Amino acid sequence: MISSGYPDSDQVLGDLGGSFVHAFIDAVDGARADFAAFKQWQPGWFPSFTGRFTANFLHERIWDRLVRVVDGMEGIHVNDREPVRELRSGTTYLIRIKRHHPGDRISAYPTEASSAFWSNSILTLEGLESFSLALGYYWDADLRAVGDAILSFRDGKDNPIWAIQLRRDAGNASGFSWTPVAPDLPEIDLSGVIREAEEESGS
Repeated sequence: MISSGYPDSDQVLGDLGGSFVHAFIDAVDGARADFAAFKQWQPGWFPSFTGRFTANFLHERIWDRLVRVVDGMEGIHVNDREPVRELRSGTTYLIRIKRHHPGDRISAYPTEASSAFWSNSILTLEGLESFSLALGYYWDADLRAVGDAILSFRDGKDNPIWAIQLRRDAGNASGFSWTPVAPDLPEIDLSGVIREAEEESGS
């Protein structure tokens, strides 16, 4: 049977497992602390840093923190061969770390391989589906600050289907909670954010 159905956020979180989700949230929280420590160490450097530099710095810190915890987890495979850095969870999910802008926009080099990675519309045999996920964080371009951890699913880089914000929550049985993020672009001036995103992606 052929299937083209999208997995919802509950299904994806369940498939990834609590240990992986906890590791991801911790990696984003840790990278946020690393970024603040760097800024405190050399505050005079930050006004001249490009969007690409800060995105790369945060990517490195999230990737390092996440991989140190999940490498060796059952079902998790780490691919760290430049220029590709991605995780595979089981046979179902391919995961890349991405900065998220308002409207759940992400930046990526506009290559054929990148377009193919973010396309989740290819029909496959039921049970053999493979889906691409973007794990990352919300970036406040005005404050140049790291927000909550975000998990998003998209059919094409610029077509988010859903996105959720994740955070630690001791009051929840799972140890974390999530909130859906509306995928529609807000009605605000995004010109500065778009310029920064283009700078990150090299476009």
